Amino acid sequence: MIYTPDIPLPMPEPPSPGPGPIPEPIPGPVPEPIPGPVPEPVPGTIPQTVPGTIPQTIPEPV
Repeated sequence: MIYTPDIPLPMPEPPSPGPGPIPEPIPGPVPEPIPGPVPEPVPGTIPQTVPGTIPQTIPEPV
C-alpha cells in the first residue's frame, strides 16, 4: 500500500460524552463507636526495661 499524503487519514471518533456529572454520595449518620469495657492493666504483667539491653548508638569512625 502506497501512502499518499494527499488523502487525510481517518480521524478517530471523539469519545462519547459521559452520562453527566456523577452525583456525590450523601453522607449518612456516622455511627458513634460504643465505648466498651476498658481492660485495666494488671500490675506485675508490664515488662520492665532491663538496664543494659537498650542498644546504644555507636558512632561510626570517620
